[in-house]
Formats: sequence, C-alpha cells, structure tokens
Amino acid sequence: MLSLVVSEKVVEADLAAGRLCCPCCDGPLARWGYARERQIRTRAGERTLRPRRAHCPRCGQTHVLLPAWSVPRRRDSTELIGAALLAKAQGHGHRTIAVELGRPASTVRGWLRAFARRATRVASAARLWTHALDASQERAVETGSALSDAVEALGVATREARLRLGIRAGPWELAVALSGGLLVGDPSRPPGY
Repeated sequence: MLSLVVSEKVVEADLAAGRLCCPCCDGPLARWGYARERQIRTRAGERTLRPRRAHCPRCGQTHVLLPAWSVPRRRDSTELIGAALLAKAQGHGHRTIAVELGRPASTVRGWLRAFARRATRVASAARLWTHALDASQERAVETGSALSDAVEALGVATREARLRLGIRAGPWELAVALSGGLLVGDPSRPPGY
C-alpha cells in the first residue's frame, strides 16, 4: 500500500517514535527498509528518490511512504503536474502547457485526464478539509468546469492548512497529501468525516 508524507525528515522521526499509524488498522508502523530508487523529473532537473518502506506488525501490511513532492505512479514532480493543472484551470490547452513545461504533450494530456476523472471527488474532499479547518469559510462559486473547481478547492484547502496548522510545505505538496495522490487513489478526508 502507498502512503503520502509531507516531510521525509519528519517521517523518519515519527517512525522511530512509533507515531505513524497504519492506514489499514491504525497500528503503529515500523521501519521496513526502502523501496527501489527512482528518478523524479523536476523543473531543476532530475531528483533521486528512494522511498522509505514501513511495516505494520499488527496487520502485516507493508507501505511505501512517498514524499508529497512526488506524485504516486508518475515520474514527474508535484510542482510540474500542479503547474499543468493550474494552467488548465486557467484555460490553457495541453499542447501549450507541454511546451511551457518541456514535457511531451501526451504526458501532460494524461495528467489532465487522470485528474479530470477524479476532480469531483477531489473537490469534495478538499471542501471537507477546508470546512474542518475553518467552518466559516464559504464555498467558492462553481465555474462549470469540474477540473477548475477542484483546483480552486485544493487551493483554498491548502491555504487553510498552511494558515491554521502552520504547515510549511508547498501548496502542491499539500494538495497531493490532501487528495490522496492528486492523480490516483482515494481523496483524503479530514479526521471525523
């Protein structure tokens, strides 16, 4: 199973102290080596990633703990995919975005399609997070585009998380964590929902 973490340094300390819980059974996770090394493309070039693995002694599940600067099952970083989603929400086409980001048009089109398939669920989860962090926050006016609405909802949720919780991660890193992977997986819901 795959889990997302905002900070690689914090996850190591939390694993050592037994503060990370298994998403399957809530048992404490323990270190379990590393997953295979991979290269992630960023705006600045390639970055090496060797994700931490964790094991739950209670249920026997193992988990790969990916940092939120990488998107599960993608070779490109959160910042690149986030920039593409933001550009699409602003009305740009996939070919224009691809040229701007220096990626193949088919790759960018794949990101946009994957996110569009999940956009309604992502927007709903982001709105729940926003409400959990600030119940007085009003819902944004819908634009008629599920993708644009989801990008807007993620923006509001990440802003609230940064303001209310003091999280210093970048907005797209938080968006990956809140959405359960941005392009894959189930959107995360706040505690109590």
